[in-house]
Amino acid sequence: MDTERIKVLLVEDDGDSRELLAELLEEEFDVQTAGDGLAGLKAFEEDHPDVVVTDESLPGMCGTVLAQHVKARAPHTRVILVSGYSQVEGAEHCDVVLRKPIDVQRLSAAVESLGEAARH
Repeated sequence: MDTERIKVLLVEDDGDSRELLAELLEEEFDVQTAGDGLAGLKAFEEDHPDVVVTDESLPGMCGTVLAQHVKARAPHTRVILVSGYSQVEGAEHCDVVLRKPIDVQRLSAAVESLGEAARH
């Protein structure tokens, strides 16, 4: 049954936020985490998630650049960008942009719908 769960990669540099979001998302999804953009790209290449949820402001590589790499390697993978900014350069590489503070229900609903779309 777990093989049917949507696979999510959560890339967030703030440890507390990463742990909390992962814990909340793990109720419905198979979640892997990374603490910066480069680790996120490596985890993406190793695990091939259905959905990548990434913060924009990350050490090593920002979320929009990570999204570009993800889309270039696997165009069917969906990307959700989380940012405190209303306008983010490069956001066109992402499928959904959510503003901070994160509404967990909106995030979960977006992961669900995008994850299903990524599989079809």
